Amino acid sequence: MNESDFRKTWEEEKPVYRAWGKYVVDKIINSIEDSDIKSNEFFKIPPGFRLKDDGSLIDKAFYRSGKNYSDPYNQIEDKVGSRFVVLLLEDISRICQIIECSGAWQFDRCKHFDEDRKNDPLLFTYQSVHYILRPKSDLEFDGVTIPCSTPCEVQIRTLLQHAHAELTHDAIYKSKRTVQPAVHRTVAKSMALIETTDDFFVDVTKQLNFGPLEEHAIPERLDGIYCSVTGYKPHNQKSSIVIWDAFEQFLDQDLIDSIQDLVEKNPHIPEAIKSRYMKGNLYQQSVVLFVYWLLKKKRRRLLSDWPLPKETLDPLANDMGVSTWDE
Repeated sequence: MNESDFRKTWEEEKPVYRAWGKYVVDKIINSIEDSDIKSNEFFKIPPGFRLKDDGSLIDKAFYRSGKNYSDPYNQIEDKVGSRFVVLLLEDISRICQIIECSGAWQFDRCKHFDEDRKNDPLLFTYQSVHYILRPKSDLEFDGVTIPCSTPCEVQIRTLLQHAHAELTHDAIYKSKRTVQPAVHRTVAKSMALIETTDDFFVDVTKQLNFGPLEEHAIPERLDGIYCSVTGYKPHNQKSSIVIWDAFEQFLDQDLIDSIQDLVEKNPHIPEAIKSRYMKGNLYQQSVVLFVYWLLKKKRRRLLSDWPLPKETLDPLANDMGVSTWDE
């Protein structure tokens, strides 16, 4: 295929590549949202796709040194590309799992920085996860037939990796002059720093988001009890986190069974919750069952460390037949 034929074919097939890029992005976003994750919070830059610039594509196919394509049109796999930018390295793994478990496409993982580090542990360079995706079979999308041979490049990066790539890619990897070793050295040092910071971010996130509450799956299990005894779906708010944090020392593997036993022996508790469901935010949260348990089992500690206005305890204390006075 000569340059003229290449240009003609590319113009004819742009709608196909545009449709395939949109399909890939939509599919991954929908999979994230199906996991009850808000995509606009999970992705730090709105995901999107782009067709390769005409001039850049022709240059890569016919004029770029070292390429030597025998069939440039079919061998160039980034004619359309999509990018996903997340906060943490573990978020990259989530997208990788979506890609590799989807039945919508065949995938080729052509670059992964974990493998690069394993093969060359002293290497600190441009990091990203790259896939090439092709439909498993011809498909129709947005009124366009997409052949199974159509590739789309997918890049997945953390926000720090993206910042590094944006800063250095045009300046270094696309430089029109020889880049001096000192520049490469500086870029390598910056990537080493980014890798270290990514690791710190992961450690901090684990410390912030994992404790006895998560270890024993207490909110999820308590939601189940709440829904079962009241018939209502709980709507947990940030105030529940404040309560859990204040009494974290009581969160163990036996807590949920103890709360279940308390509710079964005191059927008036679910009735009280239902009667006040529309009157107070606390009664719409499953943590209210934990507050009843504290009133029964740990009243003195509850009264001394209660993090919300004390008057919110009065109705619950009356239900349990106890006083909110610290005697």
